[in-house]
Amino acid sequence: MQITQNVICLEALKYLSETTQHKCKTAIEIYQDKDGMRTDDINALAGQRGDKKGGDVWTSFYDKVKEVKDYHRRFSVNQGMPEQQNSEWFYQRAFESDKTDTLFSGEEDLGKRVDMLELFSAFLNIKKITTQRRTSFREATFVRLKKKSPDLEPTDPEVEQTVQKEFHELDYIEWLKTFDQFHDISRYAKYREKPYLEYLEGLIGYLRGFLLRTQPLVNVEQLEQQFEKEFEERWADRSIPGWQEATHKDKLFCLPSNKLFNGEAVMKSYQTGKQYKKKVSELQKLSFDEQKQLVATTEEEDKKVAQLESRSAKWHDLLSDTIIETLSFLQKKQSQTVEEMEAEREASDDDEDMSDGEDIGSGAEGEDEDRPIYNPLNLPLGWDGKPIPFWLYKLHGLGTEFKCEVCGNYSYWGRRAFEKHFQEWRHAFGMRALKIPNTSHFKEIVKIEEAITLYEKLKRDADEQTFRPDQDVECEDIQGNVMSQRAFEDLRRQGLV
Repeated sequence: MQITQNVICLEALKYLSETTQHKCKTAIEIYQDKDGMRTDDINALAGQRGDKKGGDVWTSFYDKVKEVKDYHRRFSVNQGMPEQQNSEWFYQRAFESDKTDTLFSGEEDLGKRVDMLELFSAFLNIKKITTQRRTSFREATFVRLKKKSPDLEPTDPEVEQTVQKEFHELDYIEWLKTFDQFHDISRYAKYREKPYLEYLEGLIGYLRGFLLRTQPLVNVEQLEQQFEKEFEERWADRSIPGWQEATHKDKLFCLPSNKLFNGEAVMKSYQTGKQYKKKVSELQKLSFDEQKQLVATTEEEDKKVAQLESRSAKWHDLLSDTIIETLSFLQKKQSQTVEEMEAEREASDDDEDMSDGEDIGSGAEGEDEDRPIYNPLNLPLGWDGKPIPFWLYKLHGLGTEFKCEVCGNYSYWGRRAFEKHFQEWRHAFGMRALKIPNTSHFKEIVKIEEAITLYEKLKRDADEQTFRPDQDVECEDIQGNVMSQRAFEDLRRQGLV
C-alpha cells in the first residue's frame, strides 16, 4: 500500500508540474504577442477601433461587452467550470487524473518488480547467441571428458550424448542475473546483427519507461546526457569491457565482405568461393580514401552497438534494487508449494479487505493509525510498520555503523547488512570502477588503498607461481633429493652436493 500511495502522489505531482509548465508557456506566448491580439486589446482599451476609425473609450468598452455576451450566449464556456481556479481545484484534478491502475502489469505489482519476459524471449530467439552458448558448453564438456579419457576425439558420439543430456537452456532467473554482462557475448553474435540491436533497443525502452512510471519526476533527459558524456569518454579511452579492440582488427574479420566469422574453418571455406574473389576485386578498384571509409563504417557499427550496451547497463544499475527484489520474489515463488502460494494469496486478500475496512471506518482504530509513531530512539521499523524491540536492535548490532569507501562512503548499519553488501550491486560497481574483480579475497576490505594494494599483491603472487625455467626446472642430487635448479646451483657452489 505504501508503494501504491507513493506512485499516486508522484503521478499527481507530475500532472501539476506539467499543468504549470503548460500555463507558463501559454502566458509567455500571450506576452510575446505573435498574433497581435494583445496589441489590439490594449488599443481597444485606449479607444482605438480595429477598423482604424475614430472612437472613444466607452464605445470600445461597450462593443467589447457586447462581443463577450454574444460569445457566452452561443457557447458553453469551459463546460460549466469556473474561469478562475484555486489550488484546491487543481489538487482535485491531479488525483482525478490518476492512471496507476493501468500503468503497471500484474507481474510488476505497481512498480515493485520488473516484468521482462518478452525481452527474455527475444534474447533466446537470437540464433547466434544461442548457438554460441551451446558451442561453449560443448567445448567445456569435451575438456572435462578428455581428462577421464585422453584418447577422446571432439567428434566422438559420447560428447554429443553428454551435451544432449546435460545442456539446459538459460532460464528467466539466470538471465535476470546476467543480462547486463554484455562482454560475455561473442563479437560474432553482435556485429551487424539486427535482432541483437532490436533486443538492446527494447531493453533500453523498457527500463527507461519503467523508471518514468515509478519515478515520473526524474529528469530522464539529463540522465541520458550524462550517460552519453561518460560513454564518449570511455569509448575514446577504449575502456569499455569487450570493446578494447576494433572489429576490423579481428583475425576472423573479412573486410571485402564486411563479415565477421565464427571460426577459421568457416572463413577459409568462404574465401575459396567466387563471391569472395569478386568482393576482393571490387575492393582493389577502390581508392585509398574509399577503403578508409569502409574501415570507418565498421568502427561506426562497433560504436553503435557499444553505445546501446553501455546505456542498457546504466539503466540496469539505476534499477538494480528493483531487479534484486524481482529475483528474490521469483526464487521464493519457485521454492513454494501450491498450498503455500494459495495461503499467501488468501492472506494478501484478507489484508486488502482489512485495509479497505479501516479506510471506510472512522472509529478510534483509524485515529490510532493516523497518530504519529512514538520512536524517540529512532529504531528501524519492522514488518508491521512499528519500531522493532530495543533488545532486537542491540542483538543485531543495528546501532553499529560500518562505512565502505569502495561504495562511496556509504553507511551500513549492523554486521549482517555490512557482510551482505559485499555481494550487492553498489560494492560490485565500486570494485568494477577500480578495475578490480569482486572476489572472496576482497571481503572485509573497505578502503580503496587497501583493495588496490591487495590486488597488486595477488598479481605478484600469480606472477611468481607462473612457470620459470630457471626456478621451476627440477634437479635431483645423488641421494635422490628433488629441488629447483636455483637451489641446486647454490648447493653445488658451496660444495654440498
